Amino acid sequence: MTKYLKSYDIKYALIETCLLLALCSTLFALGGFFAVHSINQSQMEELTDFSTELKEQYQEHGLDWILDDLELDERPIWGRAESLERLDEHDNLFKVVQSNNLLLGSELEFDADNVAKWQLLSFDSERQFELLTIRIELDAEVTVIILQPKSYESAFVTGVVWQLYVYFSFIFSGCILGIVLSRRYRKQKWIASTKKVLSEIAKSPDSTRLPISRKCPINNDIVNSINTMLDDITELHGTMKTMSVGIAHDLKTPLSRVANRLQSMRHDISEPSLIETHLNHASNDLNSVISTFNNLVRLNSIESGQHKDKFVKLNLSELIDDLALSYEPVFEDSGRKLELSTVSDVYCVGEADLLSQLICNLLENALEYSDVGAHVWVRLQSHTESALLQIGDDGPGISPAAQPHVFERFYRADISRAKPGNGLGLSIVKAICQVHGATLTLLPNQKGAVFNIEVPISGQ
Repeated sequence: MTKYLKSYDIKYALIETCLLLALCSTLFALGGFFAVHSINQSQMEELTDFSTELKEQYQEHGLDWILDDLELDERPIWGRAESLERLDEHDNLFKVVQSNNLLLGSELEFDADNVAKWQLLSFDSERQFELLTIRIELDAEVTVIILQPKSYESAFVTGVVWQLYVYFSFIFSGCILGIVLSRRYRKQKWIASTKKVLSEIAKSPDSTRLPISRKCPINNDIVNSINTMLDDITELHGTMKTMSVGIAHDLKTPLSRVANRLQSMRHDISEPSLIETHLNHASNDLNSVISTFNNLVRLNSIESGQHKDKFVKLNLSELIDDLALSYEPVFEDSGRKLELSTVSDVYCVGEADLLSQLICNLLENALEYSDVGAHVWVRLQSHTESALLQIGDDGPGISPAAQPHVFERFYRADISRAKPGNGLGLSIVKAICQVHGATLTLLPNQKGAVFNIEVPISGQ
């Protein structure tokens, strides 16, 4: 548990850290953007005010007074190298032009608009400068063009934002790398653990299953699929074992009888009447074996779904009525009463022979295992999307312990072991229901054996 909590906490701590870093970096980005934008906007407003003031002073005092006031009375000229050096040192760059002649300032070729705005200028192939530019026309002949680098405040905030971005990027990348490595480690560990459990499953496939892992929930779908497959294989294996035992049992008894009859025929070879008796009994036993194999072939044929090609729309009400009427004399002769109650014109899609065998098997089951004087009924009711077919009797029924197994192949409850049969009748009923998309239920807590079958219906 401690190991699990540690792995679980590390995983989600890394995820929470990544989310927190993403949130913090977003907030810093927004804050830095607004701060830089505000500083740059303020710098633009200051330069615009300066241009207005410069025009007023020029009109009032003239150019010489302005140059003297700005301590530019020596009228410096900056060449290319000196101009770029000033920009590198974060100094302003400007030039004053009169009648297209440079009076003072930079010899670099640059121009600007009459309003202050930021531009990305390149004076060589290696460097670019983001500069605030403005063109000030003092009169028709004199023009001042100013290039102003970003203020120290803007440069400082931009640098801090970039440093924080780099810092957060390293941490964020580290967390992502940690999550990736953690997932890979857990995946490899899960694969190794799964291989170990599968090796154990190979030794005891009926009892061992892959555990559901809370550490790797993404793999649980695979685990559930594998466990379901193993359950199906186990069920199939159990069915095969039951079939093998059932077939062996159902073959052993009649074949042993046939062998005994043949042995008896050797002793009674001189007495024709006894030979005929032995032959009749041997024939009956062999017919029992053939019947078992025929039922197995029939069951496998039904389960394979090959009969679906013969499905047609048929009147289920008429089919049940005809079968019940044919069985009424049989029930009367056996001292039992058969009651029929059906709704007319109930239609379904299926094969008449299979549905007839389903009903006959259940009626034969009631005829074989109900008490003399029992009440047996066949009822058909129509619902919105299905029809309910119920076939039952009032005793003695099936024990609660045997009810979960009655549809298994070759299963025979204690009450039926002394009677002829191979334990395939109800298995065939179940297979017919499945191939028709019907639901078969043995109702619990009943006095007798009551079977409910919900059959999908079709319109007329």
